[in-house]
Amino acid sequence: EKLNVSLAKQGVILTSTSPLDFSFPKNVQEIFAKLVESKVRALADLENARTQVATARTLKNAAELMKGDENLKFFQFLETISRIASKGSHSFVIGTDSLKRIKILF
Repeated sequence: EKLNVSLAKQGVILTSTSPLDFSFPKNVQEIFAKLVESKVRALADLENARTQVATARTLKNAAELMKGDENLKFFQFLETISRIASKGSHSFVIGTDSLKRIKILF
């Protein structure tokens, strides 16, 4: 309104204005930057948490499947023996139950 009075003295009538740019003080700009950064970090943390939950659920389901399966346990046993054997020269003695199981599988 003060601008209209000042311009009217010079014979100019102002009908409308529209701002082009806003400039905020440095401390307000820093607050905006921190807000954006915290939102991005929160979204990343949420995605990581969802991934961890999905991984835990998958591992739980796999463990439940393996819990009662003797063949899977035996293959785990063979894999463990293979890992140990690959790290050096070792001798293994396997019981007769395991040998019977090997004959059945092959």
